[in-house]
Amino acid sequence: MQSVLAYFAGLDIWGWLEIVAMAIGFYYVYLEIHKTRLLWYVCIATSILNIFVYWHYNYVSMTLLQFYYIATAVYGLYAFSKIRREAVTLNGEETAPAVHKILIRRFNWKVGGITLAIAVAAFFILVPLLKSYAEAHGTALFPSQPYWDAFITVGSMVGTFFLSKSYMCQWFIWIGLDILTVGVFIRSGMYWMAALYLAYIIISCFGIRNWRRNGVYVD
Repeated sequence: MQSVLAYFAGLDIWGWLEIVAMAIGFYYVYLEIHKTRLLWYVCIATSILNIFVYWHYNYVSMTLLQFYYIATAVYGLYAFSKIRREAVTLNGEETAPAVHKILIRRFNWKVGGITLAIAVAAFFILVPLLKSYAEAHGTALFPSQPYWDAFITVGSMVGTFFLSKSYMCQWFIWIGLDILTVGVFIRSGMYWMAALYLAYIIISCFGIRNWRRNGVYVD
């Protein structure tokens, strides 16, 4: 017990920020499972906090990614209201049972193809930029960090966009990314954030089950 207390007593501001980010991150994924409007407000809050955490650990593109999350959260609020209106139209009135379910869209292959093409292009643009920045400032914690930073960033952009579109496949994207992120964060010494993403993997499995059980397609 004393060693635990000593550990927390020795944490600096960045250690505490990482713990707070982990706690809010748990709540965010809980809201994602149930797909509530509050999800997007918490996304904005956790993104602002993560800007400081990721910048401190020299994950440049993941820091910039947080601004994308904030913009996507604003779009997500709009999309949430839109899909609710569509459910009301399909079911006749707002009190219809399906309106209170998790509302899902079927995957649009055209949207998926365009998104994949943009993601691949973004990855190959990001990698040399991140490598140049790391070499100029000596910020890389390990040689391949810029590659993982770029890949996780681009993948996260796709996952968040698909979440805003209410696609079921976003869960599988997050599971794959979270597995990679756990390894990368352990390599970087970000153990609290690694624990958070390990939990994300488990929670995502519950998210898939909940969306399948309680999801209603609106198209």
